[in-house]
Amino acid sequence: MADNRLSEKFDALAERTKESASRLKASAGHEKAELKADAAAARERAASAAEHVKEKADDTGERISSQWVELRSQWKAHIDKVRSNIAQKKEEHDAKAAERHAEDAEAYALAAIWFADSAVEEAAAACLDAATARAEADALNS
Repeated sequence: MADNRLSEKFDALAERTKESASRLKASAGHEKAELKADAAAARERAASAAEHVKEKADDTGERISSQWVELRSQWKAHIDKVRSNIAQKKEEHDAKAAERHAEDAEAYALAAIWFADSAVEEAAAACLDAATARAEADALNS
C-alpha cells in the first residue's frame, strides 16, 4: 500500500475520532432516555467497526499476524464481559449500586480511551514502518 494511502487511512481515522467526540459532546445535555438511545447507537457503531476489522482480517488471510486476530478476539470477549456486567448492574436499583455502576462505567470508558490512544499511536508507527519498508523495497528494485 502506498504511503499516501496509509496517510489517507490515518486521516480518516482522525476524522471518525472527531465525529465520535462531537457526538459525545452533543450527548452531554441529553436526558436519560436520549442518553440510552445515544449509547445504543454508539454500541451499534462499535459492533460495525469490529465487524469491519474482522472482514479486513479475513481479507488479508495469512498475511495478517495471528497476534492481531488473537487481540481482536480478546478485545471482543472483554467488551462482551463488560457489557454483561453493566447489564447485570443495571438491574440493581438502589442508589449505592447506581453510583458504583456509574463509577465502573466511567472507569471502563477511560480504559477504552487509553486503549484507543495506544492503538492510534501504534497505527502511526505501523504506517511509518510500512513507508520505510516501501522505500527500502523501491530502492532495491531500482
